[in-house]
Amino acid sequence: MPHVKGPLFSMEASGTLGGTITFDKRGFVRQRVIPANPQTPAQGNQRQVLLAAQKALTRLNATAIAAVRAIAPTSYRWNSFLLQQVIGPGSSEFEASRAAYAAMGAEPREGWEDQAVAMGLTAQSLPYASDFAITPGLALFAVSRALFRLGLNAEDGVPGPANAPAWRSWVGD
Repeated sequence: MPHVKGPLFSMEASGTLGGTITFDKRGFVRQRVIPANPQTPAQGNQRQVLLAAQKALTRLNATAIAAVRAIAPTSYRWNSFLLQQVIGPGSSEFEASRAAYAAMGAEPREGWEDQAVAMGLTAQSLPYASDFAITPGLALFAVSRALFRLGLNAEDGVPGPANAPAWRSWVGD
């Protein structure tokens, strides 16, 4: 039920009226829409990538955050900027990270997995996605590659088979 203070369209109103009209505190009125959520496999795959990348970004340390804020177009939107760099248009950057990660071999991937688990990352999967779950190591690797492409922590070299601990110490908390 909306809460109205004064005449409806000249003062403040917030809430939904009759399940059809929604008022917000900024003074806007809109039709109430309940979005369809078909949960298709393609949608699940994209959400799974987004979920894994965002979970990895929540584990960044203050040094990495400050470095990204310094190069982001607006410092308060650093998270969106870095997420965009990790995923790329049409998931192109994340898929490139996935391919590079798969090409490393089992032993180096194990190192990335160990470092990511030590940061507190877990595998991310959605029941309606058709792709395999995104491992913690892949999520850490994708974030590290994005940071390297941005010119951050270049002294540790391109994220690869031998430098998972160096990237984890620079990136993770």
